[in-house]
Amino acid sequence: MKTLFWFVYRFVFPFIVFALITGCGSNGSMMTSSPNPSPSPQPTRVPNLVIVANRDNNSLSTYAIAPSTGELQFRDTVASGGGGPIALAAHPSGNFIYVANLIATDDSGGGGGVTAFSVDANTGALTSIGASVAAGSGPRTVTVHPNGKFLYGTSLLSNNIFAYAINPITGALSPIGSPVATGQAPVSLSLDTTGRYAYVVNADDNTISTFAIDADTGTLTSSGSPVPTASFDPSFILVHASGKFAYVANAVSQTISTFSIDPTNGALTLMGSPAASCGTFPTALAADSQGRFLYVSNIGTGDICTFAVNATTGVLYSVGLPVHASDAPTSMGIDPSGSYLFVSKAQSNSISEFAIDSTAGALTATGTPIPTGKTPSAVIILDKQVTGAASTAVATIDPYAP
Repeated sequence: MKTLFWFVYRFVFPFIVFALITGCGSNGSMMTSSPNPSPSPQPTRVPNLVIVANRDNNSLSTYAIAPSTGELQFRDTVASGGGGPIALAAHPSGNFIYVANLIATDDSGGGGGVTAFSVDANTGALTSIGASVAAGSGPRTVTVHPNGKFLYGTSLLSNNIFAYAINPITGALSPIGSPVATGQAPVSLSLDTTGRYAYVVNADDNTISTFAIDADTGTLTSSGSPVPTASFDPSFILVHASGKFAYVANAVSQTISTFSIDPTNGALTLMGSPAASCGTFPTALAADSQGRFLYVSNIGTGDICTFAVNATTGVLYSVGLPVHASDAPTSMGIDPSGSYLFVSKAQSNSISEFAIDSTAGALTATGTPIPTGKTPSAVIILDKQVTGAASTAVATIDPYAP
């Protein structure tokens, strides 16, 4: 029964019908005047943004994070540029985001597509940049290279990884060669911190493929043989902030595998036995920017595990009890300050927020869940403040932002 549940979640649920693309938007302005000459007013900086992909109504929702409380405040909803937005990635500059849609609605070659959006520097509003680009059949994940020059993604049913160059001015995408073969059912992708290697989890092979990345061209080259995960149905991979370790969530085995990364060639080596997750069907991982804590969302039991990470050995240590996250937690994101964890929940169409204890990493639920669109599938934090009209809730400058 558990295996059937996971099969339905991974293969059937994402491909239900995506037909309509809907969206709405709004913006505002504020004007002040003074009878006496005065210096030009400085723009008021509002907090970082949380962006959620709503798979079943083909939209993206944006929320501002209040710096003092972490409270989410709804800003806008726009069309995702295709059917069934399933994954999101942010450009390091904060100027662009990218969304993988299960179904492209333009001339991107059939199958899925990736749509680029610019982020308005004054309001944070999202604007589509041209037509979608091809993403194969069943795109599952996208990520941007640390240098901001390249975008990579995997196609679940095409069994490959695709690459695009990013125009630094417009954010537009142009292909880098042809997609490169992976193992069977590549469900997750993570780059090492230097951007020299890409790691792809192959769910049906229970392996990880490694690809070397050319720093100048972004070209991918297969590196070595796929490495077994030592567990069944790997669903997510995350490279530690130090670049020394990689962690893999194994959905059916309900474990987390730890790998060391060879600094000379990027090769992965399994470290000991996989750690048990605190719940069933772990499907997503998140870590703070310093890599002190690792969080695991379990879609089966609807909870989140917290692990402390040994910075020297990479070993995971369970912290406290699982935290209830309600139904079907699908994706997680941590704000730049490391103070808050945001979790999208597919069945209740909402996003929940948890405060992070800076010492122990423990999670505490804050406030009530915030409504999203239908079936939120992915959440990212845009790690850049934007400028805009002041409001009493979001006028404070976040001291942790770049």
